Order: sequence, then C-alpha cells, then structure tokens
Amino acid sequence: MKESIKSASGLAFLYSIRAMERSLSVENLRRAFYSFNGPRAAINCAFKKLKPLPPLPEMFLYQKSARLARQQRASFYLNHLLEFFPDRLTEPKWLGRCKIEGIEPLRDAVRAKRPVVLLSAHFGPYYLVRFWLRASGVPVLELFGGTKKNYTRLMQVKNRLSPFPEIPPMLYQDQLRELASLLAAGNVIGLMIDTPFGKQMELPFSDGWNFQMATGGIRLAMRHRADVFPCLIIEDGDWRFRIVFGKPVPREFLLENADWKLAGKHVLDEMVPHFSAHPEQCVVPDLTRCLKPVGNSR
Repeated sequence: MKESIKSASGLAFLYSIRAMERSLSVENLRRAFYSFNGPRAAINCAFKKLKPLPPLPEMFLYQKSARLARQQRASFYLNHLLEFFPDRLTEPKWLGRCKIEGIEPLRDAVRAKRPVVLLSAHFGPYYLVRFWLRASGVPVLELFGGTKKNYTRLMQVKNRLSPFPEIPPMLYQDQLRELASLLAAGNVIGLMIDTPFGKQMELPFSDGWNFQMATGGIRLAMRHRADVFPCLIIEDGDWRFRIVFGKPVPREFLLENADWKLAGKHVLDEMVPHFSAHPEQCVVPDLTRCLKPVGNSR
C-alpha cells in the first residue's frame, strides 16, 4: 500500500510538472520551480556542516562557501526536474539551452550503425547527458549500478516519454547480456569511468596522483569493435548546459591485444582540461574517490 501511494503521488507530480512546462516560458518555469527549491536547498544546507575538501590534486581545489553549497544544491534539484519532460527537450525553446561540441564524429558513427561506447564521469549534471543527447537525435542507452528491481513505475513512465522509446534509455548491472546485444546491433552505450564496479586499472593523472578507472567500457568496446568517445556535460548557467566530446580513442588502442591503459589514458587526457577548468563541478566523492596519491594506491 505504501509503495502504491508513493507511486501515485510521484505520477501526479510528474503530470503537474508537465502541465506547467507546456504553459510557461523556460524563464518563468525556472522561477516557479525555484520558489520552492531555493528555500528547500537553503534548509538542506543549513543542517549540513560545510566539510573541507579532502586531499586532492591542485586542479580540484577551489574556495568552498555556504552560498556556493546552496547554489549547487538548488541547481541539483532544478536540473533533475528536466527528467520529467524529456520529450519536450526537443522543442526549440529547450534545444538552444544545451550546446554540443564535437558531436559530428559521433553522428557519423550513428548514421553508419557502428557500435559506440560513450565514456563519461560524475562531473557536472552528468544525469542529464542521455536526455539531451536523445533530444538532439542520438539514442544513447546508459548502464546503471544495481539491479532492474530498482526500476520504479515512475522511472518507467519517464523513460517511455523519452525520444526513441524503442531503445531503452537505461539498463542495470544484471542486464549486461542485453546491453552487449544492443551494442553489437550498432547502438550507443554510455558508461562511467569512475564507478567501483568490476575490474579497475590505475593510470597516471597528475604530479603525485593516479586515477583508478573502471575498465568495463573499454573492454566492451574492444569486444564489439566499437568506437569510443569521451563525453562530459558542463553547467554553464541557469538551465544552460554544454556537452563536450573529446577526440575518439584511436582504433589501434582498441585492438584485441592492445593494452587497456592506452585507451584509458586517452579518455582521461581528454577530460582533464575540463576537470581543471570547472573543479566545482566534480561530484564529490563519486569522481574524487578514484584519485590516489602515488605510493598509496590500493
């Protein structure tokens, strides 16, 4: 009974948000949402002690403040609301809010029906990547941790609203066989490099630091001869975003007998400039837990 009530209230919330989105401009919609989520963020942060950053490479250090913490929390709440109308992100009033850089090689691969692996990290509003890419015509499917038991009714409804409903927007760790089949059929699969699941490898990151990277995406790409693209999303302002694609991993790094670390280092090198330019957008501890002082790696 409790779960049914929770599901019903979630669906009512979804349809209310969708009705508001259709009737308001983007600016007025954000103001309406902020009238609730701004105070919510302030209350949330008021009961949390501002923790200092853990030991990190110099590029990740920035001045934390209570005001910035409130802004980040409010943005987190507001950004997640976009997931309630993924079909509407194809509208002109929304598409201009997300610039995409370096996407043409990916579009070429999609047109040719070549399998593609997108490698991303917990950086910026990473949870919005698949929504914006689908809105721009790239039906990406993301791998999530956990099992398909976590797939709630509300999530199912939201995913059915997504462009390209014939291709599931997400799969879980216990659906790897289905994931591999979809990749082999020439689809686009998104995975994180900074998850604790499966095999890991250590790569040089910066002076005195290594990065522990999950190898699953690279191994999957090697097995299916997929193209591999580094991909990050950056928040540029109030509901303004930028998705940046790095140079694709060279084909010789993805041959059957190639060293995984060659592909991994290429992906990391394409991401590091963005980490350095926007340290406040690194999601702690998801991304930073992968950073290990040299000589202290496990």
